[in-house]
Amino acid sequence: MPAQILQLTDLHLLADPEKTLKGVRTRDSLIEVLQLIREREQSGEWNFEYIFLTGDLTHDEQLATYEALRELLGDWLPRCRLIPGNHDDRALIRKVFPELVSSSTGFINFSVETAGWRLIGLDSHVEGELYGRIGSAQLEWLSSELSTHVRQPTILFIHHPPVSVQSAWLDRIGLRDAEALNEVARSNSQVRAISTGHVHQEFSENFNGLQILTTPSTGVQFLPRQDELVCDQLPPGFRIFHLFENAFESVVIRLPEIPG
Repeated sequence: MPAQILQLTDLHLLADPEKTLKGVRTRDSLIEVLQLIREREQSGEWNFEYIFLTGDLTHDEQLATYEALRELLGDWLPRCRLIPGNHDDRALIRKVFPELVSSSTGFINFSVETAGWRLIGLDSHVEGELYGRIGSAQLEWLSSELSTHVRQPTILFIHHPPVSVQSAWLDRIGLRDAEALNEVARSNSQVRAISTGHVHQEFSENFNGLQILTTPSTGVQFLPRQDELVCDQLPPGFRIFHLFENAFESVVIRLPEIPG
């Protein structure tokens, strides 16, 4: 049976559980997502080795909001890894999730192995900005990780996508050093995919042999291919990876689409 990885992204939680974002109670929608995933794990259909939360964990960047997320994750915490998005606060993530954050770097990133695969999370948060940047120091760290684990097929996780998603307003707040990241990925043939959040929609593109994926939000969805922000009526979603010996499959699941 292939190893399974869960990606949750763009939770946009608020300290007040009754508050909404674009008309969506993001706390309630996350609870619904987590309940359904737990049911499928309890039934034996899913069994996730890791659960990656790829940024915008909160919308208000409040301590109480991160504490609420920690409580919701509960016994999943040992399997969780976090990276920040543009609506996050590194200091508060470190305070609330100390066991999930390395103290040896200024970034909040990760590098883990399962089923012969290397899974690397990158921190693209730029304080006070909506766009993202990885930075030269973190790119050097990534190159070192890839050189150390050159025989392991690899997937990178980051909040901001490193390619255009064909929505003008989202592309304006994308990854500023995308070409530098893509060059590192192209130079290391074991990198098979980059999976991101930020754009609140499903997107897939083969970029010079590299699969670029984006994952829907657990809350608000954005309509693709728009010049300005337009919300989509699609329900919340998440992404599952199935890791085989030297290949992977990935699927987006939205709440009503979960098979009964």
